[in-house]
Amino acid sequence: MTKSCAKSCTACGGSVKKNFTLDDEDFIEPSSVDTMEPDALIAESAKFGEPQKAEGTTRLKTLNNVASTIEYMRSDEISNLSADLVESCLNRHELCSFWAVIGKSITQRCPPLEDAVPALEPGDLNKMFERIVATSPGNRTLTDEERQELADNNMTEYTVVIHSRPSEEPATESSTKTDKLPPWVVVFENFVTDEECETMIQLGYKHEYKRSADVGALKFDGTHESIQNSRRTSENAWCSFRHGCRNETVPARLHDRMSRVMNIPPEHSEDFQILKYEKGQFYRTHHVRFSALPCISDEQLSNIHPHLTIAQDYIGHQKDRQCGPRILTGGTNFPDLGITVEPKKGRALLWPSIYDSDPLKDDPRMRHQALPVKEGTKFAANGWIHLFNYVDAQKRGCH
Repeated sequence: MTKSCAKSCTACGGSVKKNFTLDDEDFIEPSSVDTMEPDALIAESAKFGEPQKAEGTTRLKTLNNVASTIEYMRSDEISNLSADLVESCLNRHELCSFWAVIGKSITQRCPPLEDAVPALEPGDLNKMFERIVATSPGNRTLTDEERQELADNNMTEYTVVIHSRPSEEPATESSTKTDKLPPWVVVFENFVTDEECETMIQLGYKHEYKRSADVGALKFDGTHESIQNSRRTSENAWCSFRHGCRNETVPARLHDRMSRVMNIPPEHSEDFQILKYEKGQFYRTHHVRFSALPCISDEQLSNIHPHLTIAQDYIGHQKDRQCGPRILTGGTNFPDLGITVEPKKGRALLWPSIYDSDPLKDDPRMRHQALPVKEGTKFAANGWIHLFNYVDAQKRGCH
């Protein structure tokens, strides 16, 4: 706790300042901040990391902790510390002051949830894909009632195209135990509408496209370093629940649509990562792998990867290729499978990064890359579906 929320816990450089002790109805303000209103205290807390939240029955105690933190950080005790040491004890979460008040450590906040129900058991992954193929609305004749049901649930009449599957015999697919059979790779045509595509692109601009970064080493507070490198040159913006983007109409609708298709609760999905690739930009071969959230599981998280293409460019012809309309943005390539899926507006690409027989085990064959964009701009949105509830874990401050 003193590492993740050191400034709220007033523990920097081994020095600890005792927090005030008071009842909920009391509020003792340190003398140097006694003229500050609550909103001003919260704004001032942003100088020491994430702006703090103070609400509910512990609001006054939390504000008191914020006030004492501000006084502490203005003291000679802190001014004598090195800049690196002060930087190392930023409040990394908006609830640090609240946690300091109730005295909860990180292990208390984020214990493994032993009774959590996983989205997939061994053998369920292949069954899920079999059902997706069998129930695709665009691959069969729909009744008027079925069309109405799709419309009522904000579903499109998407068509599923199979690029790879373990077997042509569904009965054998549900018992896949090794990597001797091919993995699943499927495409959904017309999964996202033109209007939804445009909205997602604009949300990316609203939340500011920035140079994409890879996940780096685990930091002391449970988060990971962000590393920019020459292997990944795209830009991205996060459609996060923290900024309200996830709960906007279109992102919420797309999360719900993916949930209905996979029969996995939308809370198991990470926030959308909205991508922008300009001419020549790419992301070299990589594998999607995540460390566990401590409050979800002490095992590696299962991962299923939906990739939505939300824009593309066309031209009439291209040098060294036959004439005709052609998408010139970079495709998603699986080098170990010999599969490349070209982007197309409204198209979704779905693949698992784990085995059917063991949803906690990486399938290394699913390494993939975003090929360089040849002309124009490619917009896309990544989602990652986890074995356990991801949204609630984030809300609890587990990273």
